[in-house]
Amino acid sequence: MTLRRGALAAALAAGVCAACGAIQVEAPPGSRVRYMEPDEPARVRDERVVWYALWGGKPLSDTSTAETIARHQLSEVRVSTECSAWDSIVNTFTSPFTFVRRTVVVEGNP
Repeated sequence: MTLRRGALAAALAAGVCAACGAIQVEAPPGSRVRYMEPDEPARVRDERVVWYALWGGKPLSDTSTAETIARHQLSEVRVSTECSAWDSIVNTFTSPFTFVRRTVVVEGNP
């Protein structure tokens, strides 16, 4: 019985940290947006959670950055994904059922 518990614990730990998921880095139609370097300062930071099924294989929410860029009227942008501490905690319970989440971070300047 302890071997099963160990295997279950290992699977849960792997599910918290190991998942994929694509983000579509898109600007609104007709806009001109420059991609920022990693060390450039940004005045705007917008974070949102994106959910995936099949451990990142199927997005369940909007994965495009166009709406965020339009809302903040950004002309310079940097996009990244994070697995925050809260994402890891939630994924501990949802990843056995193939659902995972990531935090999408859009930074930029108007």
